[in-house]
Amino acid sequence: MPHQTHADRDVIKQVMPAVVQIVALRQAFAGNYAPAWTGSGTIIHPQGVILTNCHVANPRAMGMPAPPADALAIAIMERSDEPPVVSYIAEIVMQSPELDLAVLRIVQDVSGQRVSKLDLPWVPIGDSNELELGDIVSIFGFPGIGGDTITFTSGSVSGFTQQRDITSGRAWIKTDATIAGGNSGGTAVNSEGYLVGIPTQAAAGTGITPVDARPVVDTTGDGRIDQRDTPMAVGGFINGLRPVNLAEPLLKKAGVTVTKPNLHPAQATGTKKRPTKPAAPGKLPSLKTPGAEKSEGANSPQFTGLVFSEKVTRDGRPVNPSAILSSNTKQIFASFTFDGMRTGTKWGQVWVLDGKPVFQDEGKWQDGPRGRKTVALSSNGALPQGRYQLVLAVRGQVVAQGEVVVGRQVDDTDTEVSGQVIDRGNKRGIPDALVIALNPGVRVQTFVREQRRDMAFTSARTDRNGRFTFPLQLPKGQSYGLIVVARGYRDMAVDSALRIGPNAPEHAQIHAVPMMPD
Repeated sequence: MPHQTHADRDVIKQVMPAVVQIVALRQAFAGNYAPAWTGSGTIIHPQGVILTNCHVANPRAMGMPAPPADALAIAIMERSDEPPVVSYIAEIVMQSPELDLAVLRIVQDVSGQRVSKLDLPWVPIGDSNELELGDIVSIFGFPGIGGDTITFTSGSVSGFTQQRDITSGRAWIKTDATIAGGNSGGTAVNSEGYLVGIPTQAAAGTGITPVDARPVVDTTGDGRIDQRDTPMAVGGFINGLRPVNLAEPLLKKAGVTVTKPNLHPAQATGTKKRPTKPAAPGKLPSLKTPGAEKSEGANSPQFTGLVFSEKVTRDGRPVNPSAILSSNTKQIFASFTFDGMRTGTKWGQVWVLDGKPVFQDEGKWQDGPRGRKTVALSSNGALPQGRYQLVLAVRGQVVAQGEVVVGRQVDDTDTEVSGQVIDRGNKRGIPDALVIALNPGVRVQTFVREQRRDMAFTSARTDRNGRFTFPLQLPKGQSYGLIVVARGYRDMAVDSALRIGPNAPEHAQIHAVPMMPD
């Protein structure tokens, strides 16, 4: 199996900054914005053109049961070991539900200001028809469930698949590279660092099923692993990439000129030097930002785009915005865009916990007429768990409000599930393993094939000792499929592995999950 050593370090460093996380934001009942789903994308033009999947940008166009997104936030990676930072807002320029491809374009920064002169890192587009069996492909993206930082995997081209309604020949590129959920819409580059594919689905093609399925976990709880236990798929998936050549008509309509690199298979050996990165594509046609004129001419105070998070950058951009924060949160950040403000205007904030005011502050505005501002509620220790509400007022009038939950309220109809993932040989805990509980009724093969975020009920990452606790309690009287993924180990998946009976306790510890080294 190919490992990271097959990918050139310089290529990895060049590609990573152009991989973005796409966060679909929905306006919550209380008025703030909360993430509805996430995916990945690739900046293919320095002025902020992004190529991704249609089901990431607009799942409703694909016939998926999802609400419309109120905004598509773009989170940029600043360090490979830190979560991406929400920095821009993008709009859909072109989409093709048939190909599951979409083109986005950044139109605003996180402060709500229209952008016109961007110079972002970008990945040049390659020729997916030049790929052959055995060629190395590198996959980049952001996991949509579990984990926060950018992920990288590498593998070989395993084959190609045709599709009846696609006449170009290569409808899918098959690869044995691991593609985690949330990588959808992300980046697949060849050894030269050119974009050749868009990670789109698992088990590409027809008749592809997981291999090497056998009983490896005590799923019956009888203390033995035998044929009565449910077989688990322990790796061997063939994943699918959409060839980038299929995106060319969409990119052309979006005003992006695609110039193919001058590569030939015969040049791929010997002492050939990597081709230099092509010159940046030409200037894009102007794109009118709806509401921009209104915002610029506003003369009354407006606070919009309120989001909550546990962390922000020094300049106030939110990291991992969420409507539910962890139970050990010490600080809640609330970030919002403002316009129409005047220096010296009276304004204030009120924080309420479960209906009782816990903090109130009033003062005079000192941050200019428009921009983005962050306020915070902090504690020396963990904040009390519960539902927090924030009310923002200008001259005594409420202009914005929102709410966020810290921890999860205990419900006697739910069960908090904890466990440990261990090495089967030495019994030691495996850190940073991803553990996913699927929704009741969702089969693991269906999830592996489609990798849709809405199929997962909850997920968690293991700590340094391999232990985990799902952030969401599991409703009783249901069975949940379980998937465990860890670097250096074979993937594990089992249907109905978690059986939560109607009389289950509020806190349950499952048996240790052993994993086999890859």
